[in-house]
Amino acid sequence: MKKYMISAFCFVSALMFASCNSDTQTQNNEQQAVNGTPQVAPDSALTEDKQELLMFAARNNMLQVELGRLAVSKGSTDNVQEYGQQLVDWYSNKQNELQELAQQYNVSLPTSMNDEQTEHIKEIQEADANEFDSEYWESVTDAQKEAISHYEDNLNDIEEANATAFSLWARNTLKELQAQREAAESMAFELNNRDGGISRNIRNDNSN
Repeated sequence: MKKYMISAFCFVSALMFASCNSDTQTQNNEQQAVNGTPQVAPDSALTEDKQELLMFAARNNMLQVELGRLAVSKGSTDNVQEYGQQLVDWYSNKQNELQELAQQYNVSLPTSMNDEQTEHIKEIQEADANEFDSEYWESVTDAQKEAISHYEDNLNDIEEANATAFSLWARNTLKELQAQREAAESMAFELNNRDGGISRNIRNDNSN
């Protein structure tokens, strides 16, 4: 439990740090407005790649919310249940934020996950109770890595000085996703060590 609390603290602290960076950027943009410098505004139109990222983000948010709900209901450890609830809350807020952004660009977001994601949720839901926690961590970290890759690829051709609503949203979300991945991988590592220790103890007992 102590290790979990440390990991959870790191998770929350990382997201707060990312949020503070976002607030600082917003304040800088407001100051630029006072000085007469053009600031945050939506692009006149998003490229196809940027629209695709919005679509991906919407489905990823829904996927993580569903994974989080499964963790809360089926997780066998406090780590899984509480981390799952944190992600339900965070991704629900991100979905609301994304919908507001999409409206600025007149982009219609998907309202459901794709078939592959739906099938994946079904597999996790049907996982053996003894295997659920480890499969959950694997699913969460895999989804986070995929999301980070999508964001990084999309931001490759956007300069840091670009301060449109889309670029700020993408950069801030990427930082928060990276913080989540680090926290999830840390907790998964603790779970694997715990399970490995249990297995070693069983083998030692059987050999005596």
